Amino acid sequence: MNKRILAVLVLGLAACGAPSGSRQAPELILPDLAGKTVNLATLRGKPVLINFWATWCDTCRAEMPDIQDLFRRNGGRFSVIGVSMDDNAYTSVPPFLKEHKITFPILIADRKVSAGYAVRGLPTAYLIDAEGRIARRWVGALDVRAAENDILALLDRRPQ
Repeated sequence: MNKRILAVLVLGLAACGAPSGSRQAPELILPDLAGKTVNLATLRGKPVLINFWATWCDTCRAEMPDIQDLFRRNGGRFSVIGVSMDDNAYTSVPPFLKEHKITFPILIADRKVSAGYAVRGLPTAYLIDAEGRIARRWVGALDVRAAENDILALLDRRPQ
């Protein structure tokens, strides 16, 4: 089989719900709403839930309060990051965050990151394990209880 075709197949399968720990999460270095750069690599050591969303997405808007509640209850044991896919994020996102009392970090997406994470529809969420590998991917509405169970399972893992 042609190596190029094989590489495309492997990347496609990895982006579509690959088994836990099967591939390293793509690089994620993005600005937050204040312009400060956030690098996913600096969050290694604990799980990270990354939620790709937009203010114009009704499903995204509906799940954000549940994600906020998960973030509020986590006690710093894991990180939550929202990645806004809004074209005008610097103007549309702050009023939404204020209205819904969202306090977890919100970053501004770029095409490289959204392509690297194979974001084809919103919302899309990823759970990254403490070693920086993709543990889970969800496309569509996030079942926050299921996500929390997956996060707790990662926290309960013992080093081999």
